[in-house]
Amino acid sequence: MSLKKFLSKLKKNNKKIIAIKTPNPETEHHWGDYFMALALKRAFERKGFNAIIHEQESWYNDDDVDIVFVLRGLYEYKPNPNHINLMWNISHPELVDHKEYENYDAVFISSEKYANKIRNDVNTKVYPLLQCSDPEVFYPQEDESCSHEILFVGIGRENREIMEDILKTDYSVSVYGKHWNEKIDEKYVCGEFIPNEELHKYYSSCKILLNDHWKDMREWDFPSNRLFDALLCETLVISDNIPSASTVFEDCIVTYDGVDDLKNKLEYYLNNPSERELLAKRGREIVLNNHTFDNRVEFIIKVLGEL
Repeated sequence: MSLKKFLSKLKKNNKKIIAIKTPNPETEHHWGDYFMALALKRAFERKGFNAIIHEQESWYNDDDVDIVFVLRGLYEYKPNPNHINLMWNISHPELVDHKEYENYDAVFISSEKYANKIRNDVNTKVYPLLQCSDPEVFYPQEDESCSHEILFVGIGRENREIMEDILKTDYSVSVYGKHWNEKIDEKYVCGEFIPNEELHKYYSSCKILLNDHWKDMREWDFPSNRLFDALLCETLVISDNIPSASTVFEDCIVTYDGVDDLKNKLEYYLNNPSERELLAKRGREIVLNNHTFDNRVEFIIKVLGEL
């Protein structure tokens, strides 16, 4: 049955068509996975789907669901074979074994490198599908009250090399995120949380945004959603080194290797605003044209039609 006929049948039966499974608990609406689910929901609805979000406690309340779309981050969902089951492995590939992938009708992976590896190892359809962003949420809007020279947003977990590296330079960094007070001098900590609807103002108003990746995501080239979000805000990003900085973002993401290189690039881009603006504007166009949630949903629908 074609996807068009399938969707038509479901609409006539007045069924909820697609359930997006997000790993956050119902009390944790600050997780990035939740905001990703909201953006996916809007994109599916623009394509005529009836989309709902199931947070972790509601994962298995899906008797009236026909398509399940799992955002696979930290936790495993157990698919019901009575549904069409799709997974988007957006992070932490080391947590997903081959058997889990094979429980799905199709798997999307936010890394072309890792998708190509897994495709040869599992008995299911595997497609690369990078993360993306929502231009309705992330767009240029400077606000003096949100202005910082060098900005970092993220939780204070161990082994954040970019934070360790910048603190070895003479530059100051403004940090937002939980658990930093016990790890770095409190003079750098500006707050624990920026509301998602305000985040674009902070990105737009800083001169340089710092970004990093978990070790396994860097190794397998899973570009983080922050890269897409920041570029939509016309923000210059300096990140740890991943191949997609050049292959996906066409060198609009600045990468560094080691403390000295970070110091040199901070100095160069802080003193060359025209270069910052050129990379940021070009990066925004790349994301707008290729890496929005509408782009991703169009591809997902194409795959659904081929199942």
